[in-house]
Amino acid sequence: MHPPTDSSRRAPSLPHRRALGLPHRQALSLSKGCVLSLSKGPLLLTLLLALLLTALPAAAAARHDQGERVEVTGVVTDEAGQPLPEVRVVLEASRAVFSFRQFHRVLRDTRRVAGVSDAKGQFTLTWPWDGYFNDFQLVAGVPVRTPNGERFEELARTDVSARIKQSNPLVVTLAVQNAEFVRTLRAFLASVKSDDERRVYQQMGKPDRVEDRGRERTWWYFEQGRAYRFRDGTMVEVKPFDPVEKL
Repeated sequence: MHPPTDSSRRAPSLPHRRALGLPHRQALSLSKGCVLSLSKGPLLLTLLLALLLTALPAAAAARHDQGERVEVTGVVTDEAGQPLPEVRVVLEASRAVFSFRQFHRVLRDTRRVAGVSDAKGQFTLTWPWDGYFNDFQLVAGVPVRTPNGERFEELARTDVSARIKQSNPLVVTLAVQNAEFVRTLRAFLASVKSDDERRVYQQMGKPDRVEDRGRERTWWYFEQGRAYRFRDGTMVEVKPFDPVEKL
């Protein structure tokens, strides 16, 4: 009776023999005991490059210990470099991997920490370091109410993946390129004063356009096909029309 044969001592399987001996087939070892046979050299090269790109984020070792509190601090400014207060700042941490099914880099298991810039546009966020995450994005924006709830209007985004691994604190300047959107939104919110206006705003959110004619104001919601007309803050008319889709 022969003793059991160790799997590591078995003769090479057909794919392995082809990978070792036949010129018209190539093989890429993906894991222990698993070989992917490929018929064309360019595809093999593409997969090797994909694996290399997947490994790149881990190439630069982080200076931080697991669980260490890493600070991300800085200032939010407009196009002219002036500070923007009360802007939401979010640090998005994800695991970046290469998806062979989608054949591109994808982000998974995203976690977020958020704060708000102060009167001087300054902010500070704290992230408990976790070596699992290798992609870090810093985002600035403002919440905007819509008929379907609140959405986050993104105003600036910067990739801090490399810098956050080497710095504590990490200092970043977020320059918003559409500060006029923020000013327009805040001016509108400051103008909402009556009970009728607040009720419509809670239901419909920020209008697409506001017509101001002294004592009368009209809020236009193009996608919903509604126009709300107010006189001295009291709603006097709701005018329906054919909805208009945004381009």
